[in-house]
Amino acid sequence: MKLRKALTITGLFFIILIVLGELLLPTVVESALESRLSQKFSTPHVDVELSASPRLMLLFGRTDSLSVTVKDGQVGQLRVHEMALSGRKAVLDMSSFTAGRLALELEQAEALDLTAMFDENGLREALARKINKADNVEVHITDDNVLVTADTNLLGHKAQLSLVGHIVADDGTLYFDTDQFDIQNSPFGTARLGDSLGRIALVKPEQLPLKMRVVSVDQQEGSVIVRAGEE
Repeated sequence: MKLRKALTITGLFFIILIVLGELLLPTVVESALESRLSQKFSTPHVDVELSASPRLMLLFGRTDSLSVTVKDGQVGQLRVHEMALSGRKAVLDMSSFTAGRLALELEQAEALDLTAMFDENGLREALARKINKADNVEVHITDDNVLVTADTNLLGHKAQLSLVGHIVADDGTLYFDTDQFDIQNSPFGTARLGDSLGRIALVKPEQLPLKMRVVSVDQQEGSVIVRAGEE
């Protein structure tokens, strides 16, 4: 009789655990991932949605679908206005997660797709860090090119830098590609330096989930939309 009662209590205990897990586990895991990714992307605006059947599979990092939205976050050299990641049958590396690493590390996933949009201010911040001794950096994005102006000090003279370039995806990396680089009002007059500034890497594959690769770029007035896919 006592054994039967003990088994009944044990059975009820496990049923309660399963029910609580089904009800609460997705919210707990999503909240924990949002907190971790907020640190990684330097923004509080992170939303994670996971689905799994049964939901207890989330304890092992296995999902049926995964959706992550990041707003005003830092990705590589860029501060993106918005980024959305989606995938099916994603398997999270729970060992790296429980170890406290910031990355959302995926062991595998199907139909993984990432779309990000950055604006002129995000690109201005990235280029200002890359152009030496430049002040008052301004960026204007059009359908055809990117116009960049800045002030600099050359041998005690205030000069103006002018760049024309465009955003390009090459071998999975997102670049700012310089087409023309001019210096005006320098001690030596106006200098046309062609594309001597070269390429500036903005986002590399290793900075994306599962080392996704940038596959397309769409320049629009005032913004750029970037899409990344699986290798």
